[in-house]
Amino acid sequence: MVWRRRTDQQLIALHKKGLNDPEIADKLGVRRAAVKYRRQKLGLLHQRLFTDQQLIDLHEEGLNDREKAEKLGASKGVVYYHRRRLGLEANRYRNLGRPFTDRQLIALHEQGFHDREIAEKLDVPRHSVTYHRNKLGLKPVSRARNL
Repeated sequence: MVWRRRTDQQLIALHKKGLNDPEIADKLGVRRAAVKYRRQKLGLLHQRLFTDQQLIDLHEEGLNDREKAEKLGASKGVVYYHRRRLGLEANRYRNLGRPFTDRQLIALHEQGFHDREIAEKLDVPRHSVTYHRNKLGLKPVSRARNL
């Protein structure tokens, strides 16, 4: 698509509706970079998806960056950037204690799940599962079970 005055008017209208660059690019059938370039040429400011106060409120609820991103409709990278800019420490887990019990880990291990699969089910890092499995004296699940 070649940029024309009509296209600029469409971009302005979509921007006023609150759409961000990727959404505008999708609607106009052009690349994001083209939308960003024309938006800047037209003097339209980049629209943030959320305010600092919204981010702070979610942070105080104990949400991690992934959870904040889902609630705000933004990417984890954007949330990470603004959280760091505000000087907020990362919330690793919602609760302050361990995010899963030994029973949960043992039950999933006995069902034959690998550490990676258990980590996905418990929504924790894989190394946490491996560490606690070793601490409980459980052997890793053999890859041969899938054969």
